[in-house]
Amino acid sequence: MKSIICGAGDVGYSIADKLSKENFEVIVIDESKEKLKKISDNLDVKTVLGAPSLPSTLFNASAKEYDILIAVTKSDETNMICCQIGHTLFGIPKKIARIRQQDYLKGEWQNLYSSKNLPIDDIISPEEEVAKALYRRIKSPGTIDMLELANNRIKLVGIKCEANSKVLGKTLRKLSEEFKNYLANILFVFRGEEKFIVNSSTILKKDDLIYMVVDNSNFFEIVKEFGHYEMQAQKIVILGGGNIGYSLAREIETSEYKIATNIIENNKLRSEFLATNLKSANVTNADGLESSILEEVDVSEADYFIAVTNDDEVNILSSLLAKRAGTEHCITLINNSSYSSLLNNIGIDITIDPKLITISKILEKVKGGLIRSDYTIAEGFGEVIEAEILPNSQFANKNINQINLSKSIRVGAILRKDEIIIPNSETIFKENDDVVFFSETKSIKKLEELLSLK
Repeated sequence: MKSIICGAGDVGYSIADKLSKENFEVIVIDESKEKLKKISDNLDVKTVLGAPSLPSTLFNASAKEYDILIAVTKSDETNMICCQIGHTLFGIPKKIARIRQQDYLKGEWQNLYSSKNLPIDDIISPEEEVAKALYRRIKSPGTIDMLELANNRIKLVGIKCEANSKVLGKTLRKLSEEFKNYLANILFVFRGEEKFIVNSSTILKKDDLIYMVVDNSNFFEIVKEFGHYEMQAQKIVILGGGNIGYSLAREIETSEYKIATNIIENNKLRSEFLATNLKSANVTNADGLESSILEEVDVSEADYFIAVTNDDEVNILSSLLAKRAGTEHCITLINNSSYSSLLNNIGIDITIDPKLITISKILEKVKGGLIRSDYTIAEGFGEVIEAEILPNSQFANKNINQINLSKSIRVGAILRKDEIIIPNSETIFKENDDVVFFSETKSIKKLEELLSLK
C-alpha cells in the first residue's frame, strides 16, 4: 500500500512513523523544511517540499501511483482541497481528511461529502473523538481508559490495581482459576516506565495499570476485584467551552445518564453560545484558575473535573486546584506528550492526548476492510486491533499453537455469533469470528498478514 500524508505536524509525523513500520510506502508533503528534515532524519519515508493543496506538488509526489491520501494539515480547507485534487486530477482511491470546524460537520451538510461534491471518504474530527473518549470514561467509573468493541459487547478497559485489590500477588493462571466465571482477559501491563504483554506466570502488583478485555455483563464485578467501588458520576465540572467541552456536554445531555454539568468558559461570547445551545448545562463565564470560581461551581462535590482548554498549563494547574479543593477525579487534556509521564506523580488521575486518539481513528480508516477497530496504546508500544476472521486466512479453523503466533501478540476475546469466548491455546478460530487482539508495534504487520486472505 502507498500513502501520501499531507501535513508534517505531530499527527502527520506519527502516522508516517506507524505506517512505515508496517511496510507501507509513505511520502510526506509539507511547506516546512524543518519539519520535513525531522521526518527524513528519523523515518524511512520520502518527503516533498511544497504546498500540499497545489496540483504541481502532488504531481511531484507521483500522486497517481498512491492508494491513500491522508490530509492532516492545520487548515480544514487545505485538507479538503487536497482530497478534491487527489481525486479529480490523480484518481487516488481513498481520501481521509482531518476536519476541526464544527460547521463543516453538521448533519444537514453531510451530503457535501460525496464523489460528486467533495470526495472525502472518511472525516476525522479530533474534537468529537476526544469528547466521545471522555464520555466513555465518565460512564465507566474506576477506569483510566475505555473502548467499546465487538458491537459494544466487549469493553477494553485500562484500570489501576489498588492496594485493596484481590488480584495482587497472584499469577494470571491463579486468577483465571479463582474467577473462572468472569469473561475477562488481561492483555498487558504498564508498571512504572515498563510496558509488557502478560503471560500465565505474570504476577500483578500494586499500582500496576492493566489493560484487559471484559464482557459488558461482567464489567462492574471485575472493576471491584481491582479495588474500585466508584459510583456512576452525578456531577462534573468542565473547564473550557470550546469544541471539546461543548461536544462532551452534548453527549451527556443526549445520554441515558443524568449528570449535572457545569462549564467554566473565560470568553464571554463563547459562554453566551454555550448557554443558548445547551439545554441543561450551567455555564459560568469566568477564569477557571480562580479558586473562588471553583468554589462557586461546588467543584468539591464533583465526581470529575475535566480540563479541556487549548492551554496545557491552564489544564494542569486548574486540575491541581480542583484536586486540592476535593474533586474526586481529574481528567486533563494534554497536547504536549512530554508532560504526560510527569503528571501522575503530582496528583492528576487521568490524562488524555488528542493526538493519540486522532492517530487511532486515522489508522482504523486506513486499514479498513477486515480491521473493524484500531486503537493506539501509549504511542510506540502497540495497538488493540479488532478484526474479522476471513474464510481463507491463516487463522481460519486453527488454534494459536497451529498458527505459531508471536509472543508479542495476544488474543483477548472472540465474539462468535452472540457468544463471548475467552480463548486459550486450544481454541479454534472459526470463519467470521470477531476477534480482539493486542500487538506490539513490531508485530502489527505480521498480524495483518495472518489475518489477510492467503
